[in-house]
Amino acid sequence: MTKQIWVALKQSLTKSNSLNLLLMALLYTGIASCQSEKTTFLSTDEVQLAPPSIKVDSALFIHSALVQVQLAENGSVLRYSLDGSPVNESASVYAQPIELLNSAEVRVRAYHPQFTASEERTMRVRKLKHDISQASVELETQPNASYPGNGTASLTDGQKGSVNFRQGGYWLGFQENEIGVKMKLDADFNPGKIILSMLQDQGSWIFLPQAVQVHSNGKIVGSKEITNSTISGEKQLQYIEIPVSQENNQEFTISIHPLQKIPDWHPGKGTLPWTFIDEIIIE
Repeated sequence: MTKQIWVALKQSLTKSNSLNLLLMALLYTGIASCQSEKTTFLSTDEVQLAPPSIKVDSALFIHSALVQVQLAENGSVLRYSLDGSPVNESASVYAQPIELLNSAEVRVRAYHPQFTASEERTMRVRKLKHDISQASVELETQPNASYPGNGTASLTDGQKGSVNFRQGGYWLGFQENEIGVKMKLDADFNPGKIILSMLQDQGSWIFLPQAVQVHSNGKIVGSKEITNSTISGEKQLQYIEIPVSQENNQEFTISIHPLQKIPDWHPGKGTLPWTFIDEIIIE
């Protein structure tokens, strides 16, 4: 490219004066100067490690769960916490799969002597206090035909879906103004808390609801407002906990109230969002 410019300028000088010659020299000097600039490379400590991945045989369990952490970068050290505390360089070192006997919030981070530490990855693993797989469940609102899960069994089988909602058939997906679920428990079981396992994937137009209510014996026995459902957030699994008054609530209806419309900051603004639920937990 430089040679072509030089030839063109030289040809133009056949009918030019010394001023043109001076201008040509200045231009060529500038081109040569640009070509002589050296390429700058990042040092290794400016490169951040990719975050590790967390895998668990079941995010909901009755007896135990096995957690595995994986990272491709050789020479890295994986550190973790199980109580939800941030991971730092003094946290426990991951050396083998971790067997959980109780609920935990698993946090992991990768370290390497030559690179910047990775971002944290988090997963909540919950021990089920009660097996409600035999509870009577009725859907007052039917899921969309594209995301039927395993019907009502999906809500009480203790099988947790992942953020990849298209795999496994665990999720019930709704695009409705209100979702109703009726449940009947054993007579000797009086719940104090109802927990909904839900998905937030705003890139797929899946939002958390704005509110949940629990009705029993003709009155509201528990409710929860979800104030951050309209705020932009990352793809994640969420547990929504609704405390309920303990007074003969073996039969109850859960009313889920989705956002009336997707917020204005989203490409789907003004339309009805999706609501995904894969499990109901009773404590």
